[in-house]
Amino acid sequence: MNNIKRFDVAVNSLSKKLSELFLALGDDDKDRIREIRIRNRRPVTVITEKGAEFLTFSGRLTQVYSDLTVKTDENEVCEIFRRLCGYSVHSFSDAVNRGFITINGGHRAGVAGTAVTENGKITAVRDICTVNLRIAREIKGAADDIMKLFFADGLCSIIIAGPPSSGKTTVLRDLARQLSGANGLCRKTFICDERGEIGASFSGIEQNDIGINSDLITSYPKAEGIIIGLRSFSPDIIICDEVSAYEEAEAIISGVNSGVCFALSIHARNEKELKSKTLLKKLLETGEFSKVILLSGTDVGKTEKIFEAGDLIA
Repeated sequence: MNNIKRFDVAVNSLSKKLSELFLALGDDDKDRIREIRIRNRRPVTVITEKGAEFLTFSGRLTQVYSDLTVKTDENEVCEIFRRLCGYSVHSFSDAVNRGFITINGGHRAGVAGTAVTENGKITAVRDICTVNLRIAREIKGAADDIMKLFFADGLCSIIIAGPPSSGKTTVLRDLARQLSGANGLCRKTFICDERGEIGASFSGIEQNDIGINSDLITSYPKAEGIIIGLRSFSPDIIICDEVSAYEEAEAIISGVNSGVCFALSIHARNEKELKSKTLLKKLLETGEFSKVILLSGTDVGKTEKIFEAGDLIA
């Protein structure tokens, strides 16, 4: 499925009015849109390489906010939320409590509202006021440079860092495809896809190309998923996105000690943020991760700088 069709599938999950307006956009505009932000009583905003743009009633994008830009009210936001959940909100309650819903095609909808808590834990979210639909893209070749630089002579462990929308997930997805079935490689690749964005599994079938020798586990908490991979799938390499918790780091360290390689991603905008992350330091101190690749955030998958482990933990 090409990225224009992916966009069309994603916006079909919105309200009828918004779906029709977005579907009427030209292919160039569809290809530029990375996020669609829908808020109560405020304009529908899209995020492109230019920054924030607005959708008009004539089905165009503009950087100028005016009375011609489309707004949504509480009823429409609620309807969009229900559609994203397939009109079975209860079935998605755990995902909503974590702040996002993953839909067919691997697109992720962030949701925000009023939390209901019990003993310090979120048990429900009501009064949904914001939906942020992130458009998932599959870009074959996004990991070409990383493959040439780090995997030409065999497997290794790498950490990919970058700001939101810099292409971390896109690169990991293509890395899985190449390691497990492209260019004569057929490494046993295990993908821990907690948010469902790498493989975009729907009814047990991956919507994205993740290679012919990969195994995918979806919606499992990363720490548990990694342990399952180590115990049951004898992987050569484990791939997981957005490592952020210490229990995840502990599971990764267990894998490293077992001789398994890892390809991970973390959030970081620059060198200063990288140096401030104690979890990253914990991983680098294993000696397994010799390089950290920082993506630029301008073009999907573009490398801004490659750091030696010693540069970040000194």
